[in-house]
Amino acid sequence: MKILKTKNFIFLFLIFLFSNCGSGEKSTKKLKLVTTTSLISHIVQQIGKDKIEVTTIVPGGMCPGHFDVRPGDIKLLSDAQIFLIHGWESFVEKLVNSVRSRKLLVKTINVQGNWMVPDIQLRAVDAITNILCKINPENAKYFRNQSNIYQKQILALKREIKQKAKNKRVNRISVVCSEMQAEFVKWLGFNVVATYGRPSDLTASKIKEVLDRARRENVKIVIDNLQSGPDAGIPIANEIGGVHVVLTNFPIDSYLQSLQDNASKLFEAVDKIPMSFKPAQLRNESILDSTLEKRNALYCRY
Repeated sequence: MKILKTKNFIFLFLIFLFSNCGSGEKSTKKLKLVTTTSLISHIVQQIGKDKIEVTTIVPGGMCPGHFDVRPGDIKLLSDAQIFLIHGWESFVEKLVNSVRSRKLLVKTINVQGNWMVPDIQLRAVDAITNILCKINPENAKYFRNQSNIYQKQILALKREIKQKAKNKRVNRISVVCSEMQAEFVKWLGFNVVATYGRPSDLTASKIKEVLDRARRENVKIVIDNLQSGPDAGIPIANEIGGVHVVLTNFPIDSYLQSLQDNASKLFEAVDKIPMSFKPAQLRNESILDSTLEKRNALYCRY
């Protein structure tokens, strides 16, 4: 009788052990997501970490507006569980219709504006976090924790960049830029006096209009958008003797790195502007700052 009880105990223990192993494998299974752009995928990676497997259709350096669906993209989407989109991608309908998968869940991240602007990026992080928590509630606590960590990193970099912009007095510097970059450049504090579209939209009359405005406003920085045409503003920059800068509207390595790179390029452009071309008040303040630095250095010797 004692031996029978022992055998029953061992049998029940083994059932418990194997059932737990089975449920453990299920909980560690990664959620498969596909996103249209790196703007979405980089947020998903920060929130999901090792709980999620995410793939991006359009590489960060390419323009989604001129992207053509490839056969490999159809296969990619067929194997996915979730497809996250912005809602403005022209190729999405054709792609989804080509996929014969009833299990595919398509979710739109309805956040308007330039996602490279930190305040808008934060809204996008909240929206994507909510979607992931609803789709995968068993990892909701983990997702929200990672989301909070990421948002703190964004806020810290935002403060750092805005302080540098203030120190550079960019609010007194006039620029012209691609309309795709206008929102970001304004957020940073620059005075955007004129914008222009894609290279295909730049007519002779439009170029003349931008040039006339640039000359009147003493513009010395011309800003292009990598994805819509990195060379569009070069003729304008050459004509006014200005500094040409190319910014990205989509993360390349990561959002934080691309945000830092965009800001750094603009700050370097400010430093390249000859002193004689800077606004009079900015020239005087720069001279005053230099004088104060020399005086402080002199006092430090004694």
